Amino acid sequence: NKTEGKIVELIKRLIPVTEAVLVNYIYFKAQWMTHFDPNLTTEADFYVSKNRTVRVPMMGIKNLTVPYFRDEELACTVVELPYTSNDSTLFILPDDGRMAAVEAKLLPETLRRWRDSLQPRRIEALHLPRFSISSDYKLQEILPRLGIQKIFSEEADLSGITDTTPLCVSQVVHSAVLDVDEEGTEGAASTGVVIERKSFENFIVRFDSPFLFARSS
Repeated sequence: NKTEGKIVELIKRLIPVTEAVLVNYIYFKAQWMTHFDPNLTTEADFYVSKNRTVRVPMMGIKNLTVPYFRDEELACTVVELPYTSNDSTLFILPDDGRMAAVEAKLLPETLRRWRDSLQPRRIEALHLPRFSISSDYKLQEILPRLGIQKIFSEEADLSGITDTTPLCVSQVVHSAVLDVDEEGTEGAASTGVVIERKSFENFIVRFDSPFLFARSS
């Protein structure tokens, strides 16, 4: 399996008139530049909302320096965790009640501004949940809203990939799985941060409420 068993059933149903299935896959596995210490992983509360709390395995690292930015305009905290490769992941904490506002501004220019604003910051301890997520999207319902319409109609021109006519696209399915643990991130495709100030220079970053993340190469 080209996705190392992460995605096992991309297309669940084919109709009799199906002529071709085009599949594109991405498999990604990377180790953190600084591993989380397995001995520091403990069960901890994760505050899904004001009224709902769940127990999660909370990973930890002590005494590290990470790229850090506090965005006062959007009311969120940004921390970058690098991998041993040139890749990294941004973890973004919206303040309480600010998730929707930050999501609405999660645009390429916002990500660029965050990256340009990151500064090394010494952290006494960093805590992040160990997590695994998966998602499936039917892009034939999303792409037309972005202006990609003709390919799904009788006007579709697929002569660049086949001589068979007439053809049009009926399904575009995207499936993604991502695992984050003490060693790093493993994914196929495709928390809030509480800062507890200990002194003028040292503080703890704890992802224990809903957060966003964005991986980049």
